[in-house]
Amino acid sequence: MIRIGHRGAAGHVLENTLGSIEKAIELGVDYVEIDLRLTRDGHIVVLHDATVDRTTRGHGRSKDLTLGQVKRLKTKDGQHVPTLEDVLKLTDGRVGLMLE
Repeated sequence: MIRIGHRGAAGHVLENTLGSIEKAIELGVDYVEIDLRLTRDGHIVVLHDATVDRTTRGHGRSKDLTLGQVKRLKTKDGQHVPTLEDVLKLTDGRVGLMLE
């Protein structure tokens, strides 16, 4: 059996955040599934929805925001929206990734 953390450990920590991914690793998952979106300037950020409204304190579509604008947003639990690069640095081979 393969254990996959959906959006990290979404039932424990706000989804698609570094905190959620770290919690999933602590729980012993084999893979972490995360969702990716492009910013207006072509950077890859970790968000499920087309807009930032549900999970952050901001508003708008990720494809209409620059990376700088997304990085200034805080999630509803006070974290920053991670980039794919942030996730790769955090996981560093400790867990497999499923990128959606």
